[in-house]
Amino acid sequence: MVYETETPQIKTEGRIIGIDRGIKHLAVTSDGKFFSSSGIRANQRRYLHNRKTLQAKGTRSAKRRIKAISGKEKRFSRDVNHQVSKKLVNQDDVRVFVLEDLKGIRGKRKGKRLNKSISSWPFYQFATFLEYKAEQCGKTVAYVDARYTSQKCSCCKVILKENRNKSRYQCKSCKFSIHADWNAAINIKDNHILSSTPKVSEEQAAVNPPLRGRNANYEASLNVSTHVSDTSLRPCAGGY
Repeated sequence: MVYETETPQIKTEGRIIGIDRGIKHLAVTSDGKFFSSSGIRANQRRYLHNRKTLQAKGTRSAKRRIKAISGKEKRFSRDVNHQVSKKLVNQDDVRVFVLEDLKGIRGKRKGKRLNKSISSWPFYQFATFLEYKAEQCGKTVAYVDARYTSQKCSCCKVILKENRNKSRYQCKSCKFSIHADWNAAINIKDNHILSSTPKVSEEQAAVNPPLRGRNANYEASLNVSTHVSDTSLRPCAGGY
């Protein structure tokens, strides 16, 4: 069924949130919302095991079953992406969603296991769903450069690869501590603000605070650093 509808006016008021897409978490927002991807990963592992078993048989019925399994896996991933993107877009106080530009990520060499996870992940599909749902609500989706978003401290802006240890981000300069994906989401949002704001404003000043020395402790800023240092006090909001 095909129908036409008028495109609503683009919203000019509301919040900007950054979204970090990953493997362990399908999406993490700059305001601290976590959307777990454990359901997708569990299904991928189960379907992979079933495919290997059926391929070993090699019969005609086994090949038909492999084709049916592939369709089920794709429908499940698509359903999860629909649910998560819908929850994000339905936030009335948000007008802009900022994502990383992940073009070419599948061609990078990051090890056999990680490359396999990246190649099977529905990054593009999630972004597509978010774009058309946002357009229906008069909201926009923007993209920023993905470089250093996971290495840069969202508080003092120091870039250091050693600051990140798996899912934990501990800045060696200002001692700021936060979940690594949450830190990346804040940087994604900040990069968009810096690239789209021609003049220095209060919002931009909060994004890029002045340096106070290498070992200085930066307090929470007006915009992005209002999170507690110990993220164990802020449990991840999982679920679809």
